[in-house]
Amino acid sequence: MGKTMNKIDEKFFELREKGEKALIPFFTAGFPSLEKTVEMVRMAEKSGADLVELGVPFSDPTADGSIIQHTSYKALEAGVDTDKIFGICAQLQKTISIPYLLMTYYNPVYKYGLKKFAARCGETGVSGIIIPDMPYEESSMLKSVLGQQDVTLISFMTPFTSARRAEKILKDAGGFIYFVTAAGVTGPGGIFAAELIDKIEFTRKITGKPIAAGFGISGVNQIKMIKDHVDGVIVGSFFAKKIMDGKTDTLWDIIRRFKKALK
Repeated sequence: MGKTMNKIDEKFFELREKGEKALIPFFTAGFPSLEKTVEMVRMAEKSGADLVELGVPFSDPTADGSIIQHTSYKALEAGVDTDKIFGICAQLQKTISIPYLLMTYYNPVYKYGLKKFAARCGETGVSGIIIPDMPYEESSMLKSVLGQQDVTLISFMTPFTSARRAEKILKDAGGFIYFVTAAGVTGPGGIFAAELIDKIEFTRKITGKPIAAGFGISGVNQIKMIKDHVDGVIVGSFFAKKIMDGKTDTLWDIIRRFKKALK
């Protein structure tokens, strides 16, 4: 493995060597509290999570369904802001070994300042950034400042991305490809788009980058349907609903079960 690999590349390389797929849980940073977020990420790692996404709460989360919108709103109401989230990341840097990524919208990054945001990511051990509302055509400046800190900007693909656009996006994609499994917003029990598997296989021909599927994944059956076609799955709203309902303790068994289904 060359020095150019960051923690995301290393993790997917290690999983491929073991013949395993990545389980990537999503937690809204600061919900139900900052301390709980740190604790949940640590427990997720112990239970078998391979990478973790931390959602940056935002007042207008256009890609998120009602569950993650609710957790975002509650975190914002409690005074969670970008600096406090970097505080969470600084704690994780000392206590976990798996890569953690921030999922945010462009507005909070822009307001914080691109260079300052990238520098704070670098200082607090963030391996990658996911920005669902940032078009590929506008990403080069941010990609450049993040790259200086060895932080990867993750690219999105959907079953409806045209072949020409896919080739552009994949040409310089880093980390892994976030493959959106269904049209619409996040939420458990989504229906996979009919074109999904064909489009994933098409993507495989263009890039050697790992592909992780997300949006609407909420059970072992869905994982089994898709696992042979991807390198990992992302689960968010399903876990967020458990946390909202005060059933956090059930998460660790579910994570173990999901991870087992991926083997």
